[in-house]
Amino acid sequence: MLKNLSKKLKEQVSLNNKKSLSELEPELRATLDAGKIAEFETHGFSMIPLLHDGGDRVRLIKPKGRLSVGDVALCVTDTGKYVLHRVIALKDEGYVFKGDNCIGTEFCKGDSDVIGVACAFIRRGRLVDTNSFSYRFYCRFRKPLLRLWQLFWKLADKFAALKNK
Repeated sequence: MLKNLSKKLKEQVSLNNKKSLSELEPELRATLDAGKIAEFETHGFSMIPLLHDGGDRVRLIKPKGRLSVGDVALCVTDTGKYVLHRVIALKDEGYVFKGDNCIGTEFCKGDSDVIGVACAFIRRGRLVDTNSFSYRFYCRFRKPLLRLWQLFWKLADKFAALKNK
């Protein structure tokens, strides 16, 4: 996949993040429809620990058919919000999305509301392909790892409280 990705990068379009996603949507859809890769900086905290606010970037391609559970995609939700979240369930009438750092879910009505699917991320300056071992490992173990991370911080808070007594 990385070889194919590097060939396509010659046809990559980096989008101006000074505009809102609603302003960028026509340009983004045109870029993806032309078979190019669109790249932009992420904002927000909903996909931590995978993506961090500012600095990290995502590369999108046009989806080839229906999305799968685990895909990270940019879509317009049924409430009109633009989200880059992970598909957690497939429904006949659309998709259920959830950010890796979120409690609640978002609903996307159908394939026409999906703008693009992530093919790679640039995290801390390093390219992470969605077919790489490290990314697939993260996807497979993200829930247990997140629970361990949360437990670690709870214990750290308790130790800090005991130390301050």
